[in-house]
Amino acid sequence: MELLNKIEELLQVLATNVVKFRKQLGLTQEDLAYKADIDRTYIGYIENAKQNISIEKLCTIAKALKVDVSDLLKRETQNDIAKEPDAGYGAIEIFNLIFPSLQMLQDLLQDLATKSGINDIFQDNGGKLLQVLLITGLRDLLGREGNNAIDEEGNEYELKSVNVALTKSFSTHHHMNPVIIEKYRKVDWIFAVYRGIEILEIYKLTPSDLEPYYTKWETKWHKDGGKDINNPKIPLKYVRQVGTLLYESDGTGKIKRIKLKEK
Repeated sequence: MELLNKIEELLQVLATNVVKFRKQLGLTQEDLAYKADIDRTYIGYIENAKQNISIEKLCTIAKALKVDVSDLLKRETQNDIAKEPDAGYGAIEIFNLIFPSLQMLQDLLQDLATKSGINDIFQDNGGKLLQVLLITGLRDLLGREGNNAIDEEGNEYELKSVNVALTKSFSTHHHMNPVIIEKYRKVDWIFAVYRGIEILEIYKLTPSDLEPYYTKWETKWHKDGGKDINNPKIPLKYVRQVGTLLYESDGTGKIKRIKLKEK
């Protein structure tokens, strides 16, 4: 009976974690089933803690969710939940404790960032931007309004990122208007998908892929009497459905260089 109870507890932990990581990626049960090449009903049973699972299936699901197997079996404890520091350690004391390591990390990463055209790695998602530039081989275009990266051949790109732990859509421009849209129509877009600071996927969408949104925004701008649109969104689901997958994490957190264009 004790062994049975432990198995049931483990299945519940697994169910909770599969649901959590699936939702963080913005996936439905059908999406996860497709990625893992597993029947959707099987996924449903797992998420309801009603299905024993083989090691092979566990590894397959972990890979589809871009996490380690250990992450799926980890119980959330009080140590995993953010809480106030002890009375003897205020915000200043904690900052002073970690700042030397943070400073060393900044010095190391900023050298890489500067070579990629990023002046401040801790400003405007600089750390995330650095990962995209290192993976794709692109260079940042500073001070540009619309189109903010360039390749070795002089082709420009628009770069966007999203943290799936917070939202499921990409921000665009706070003053969307025909001038900005016309710049966007001339370039490919690079969409980077993150969970926290870990990059999960990179997609490329062409002007024709994004034309439905350009047309919709332009129509709205004229309908509203020439009023700029404040930050219209592009859903992550659309990017995944229409875009070309350029890069996918292997779950280790390490990045690698890819070919942005095939010769």
